[in-house]
Amino acid sequence: MKKILFSWVMSLTIVVTAWAVEPPKTPFYQFTIDLTKVKQDKVGVNLIVAPQTKKEVTYYLPKIVPGTYANYDFGRFVSEFQARDKQGKPLQIEKVDENSWKIKQANLLHRISYTVEDTWDTDLEGEFVFEPGGTNIEEEKNFVLNTHGFFGYLDDQKRVSYEVNVVKPAGFYGSTPLNTSKVTGNTDTYLLNSYNELVDSPMMYNKPDTTILKVGGADILISIYSPNKKVSAKEVGTNIGPMLEAQKQYLGGKLPIKKYAFLIYLFDKQPKSGKLGALEHSYSSLYCLPEYSAAELSQTIRDVASHEFFHILAPLSIHSEQIHYFDFNKPQMSKHLWLYEGMTEYFAGHMQVKEGLIDLPKYAEMIRDKFYAADQYNDSLPFTTMSKGCLDVYKDQYDNVYQKGALINLCLDIKLRQLSGGKYGVQNLMADLAKNYGKDKPFKDEELFSVITKLTYPEIETFFKRYVDGPERLPLEECFAAVGITYKANGGKVKTISLGNIEMGFNAATKRLVIASTAKMNDFGKKMGYQEKDEIVSINGNNVTIENVQQVFTEFREKTKEGDNLEMVVARQGADGKEQQVKLQGKVQSVEVEQKHLFEPMASPTAEQIALRKAWINQ
Repeated sequence: MKKILFSWVMSLTIVVTAWAVEPPKTPFYQFTIDLTKVKQDKVGVNLIVAPQTKKEVTYYLPKIVPGTYANYDFGRFVSEFQARDKQGKPLQIEKVDENSWKIKQANLLHRISYTVEDTWDTDLEGEFVFEPGGTNIEEEKNFVLNTHGFFGYLDDQKRVSYEVNVVKPAGFYGSTPLNTSKVTGNTDTYLLNSYNELVDSPMMYNKPDTTILKVGGADILISIYSPNKKVSAKEVGTNIGPMLEAQKQYLGGKLPIKKYAFLIYLFDKQPKSGKLGALEHSYSSLYCLPEYSAAELSQTIRDVASHEFFHILAPLSIHSEQIHYFDFNKPQMSKHLWLYEGMTEYFAGHMQVKEGLIDLPKYAEMIRDKFYAADQYNDSLPFTTMSKGCLDVYKDQYDNVYQKGALINLCLDIKLRQLSGGKYGVQNLMADLAKNYGKDKPFKDEELFSVITKLTYPEIETFFKRYVDGPERLPLEECFAAVGITYKANGGKVKTISLGNIEMGFNAATKRLVIASTAKMNDFGKKMGYQEKDEIVSINGNNVTIENVQQVFTEFREKTKEGDNLEMVVARQGADGKEQQVKLQGKVQSVEVEQKHLFEPMASPTAEQIALRKAWINQ
């Protein structure tokens, strides 16, 4: 998870690969979903399937899809499953488990039908599906169709053609990275090469609010659903346009895609998962964010989108066999999350400083945040081991891919720059890997480190063995020193002003900071009288909003002295359930804390250090 503006934002990746160039004229699967017929928050799915030769076949919906790193069991949202022959006669069905149905007399099979409930507001048991990876059915308002939540496949029959027909309400538009093969009345038809390509192609249907940007030879679609019309696609396009241009330059002046879609759903209430974020696909990304104004959303969208968009490189063009031949019901995980998520997260920040969108002090803040976040995880656990076990035994360590994963690539980048005299870094490495492989040519998991070593330097093999495939701590002091920056993991104890050591969260519905936990609250916090679920209204007379929260807290830390008065107004629910504003007061106290992760530019760096830093971040 990535903490942005006090809201927890989770970023996931989903990428699967298509093999055929042109779909055949007669699709193997012909799906129809009718969005005009919603009953009890459910829609029907109908499938006409090609003739079968086996006497028994099994129909599946995914247990898991790549990038979500959770067993979501999408079959549990299916009901009223039926299979029929050409005359409409029912065939015998046996439900094998939550995600599969065995169909008898399959040589007579012609049609499969079932009903699907959406995931966003479900009360079904099981792991809740993080909204960007789930499905939404809001009759006459909005439909989020992550295709893995509606459409399935027959065993051993995924690499065949699909036709998907979407019947849409009047005035609705389907935003998707796909091109429609035809539009007939209120029906959109899409042709796809495989189930993998279908799963990689989300759709969002609602009354249109879209814009298209031209960047690096690609058409970038921005589609937004803002229930109260607080934000428009045009405003978002204006916001992220400069970032996309910078990413184009970072990738060499041209994008490796022809079309990309940003699908953005804005919540006007707290999502059921309590999280906000995005799910990336090869040619699109689906966002679930709070419905703030364009100004309030601007930095959040830029920070998340800068990560998401870089997935057009990895794992789209560079991925392992485990991803290329993904098993949706018995997955095998790759050991290279340091590459798929770590490299992408590193690029998202490094691009901003190297292309001049932010300065070195701002970039230093971003890196420091990753240090602190990485401290929550097991630093001696080899990253490759965590990657292989991220679905089960090391599930609680997965989010470190966005923290230590980025730091691994920072060190790798500087190390490559050192060895090449500043001429070769991870940008060059990824370009070379893309030439070696590509979207239709996966690498073997066990060979990647050797391949990278052959492309670069023998010392890089040692780097991987010690710090990625091994348990050793990253050589941060050494790497930062090479670019003229002094880094100290521990900087001794200092006194600092305390608000009470309370854990903060964010309530998207009220747009307020909320006290999420008082478990580690210190004596000052106890004297103030904080309670969990208190929402902060003001501090010393300054109203706290999403737009000024960082400024208010910075001024408090910089201008407040021990013994000064602190007055905090919080919104608290009374016994009757009604909100009341409570004034909390106390004398500010300072506490002794351990300074960690200090780094600053050296006062007198050498010419070599200055040159290497310039090659690294262009500053």
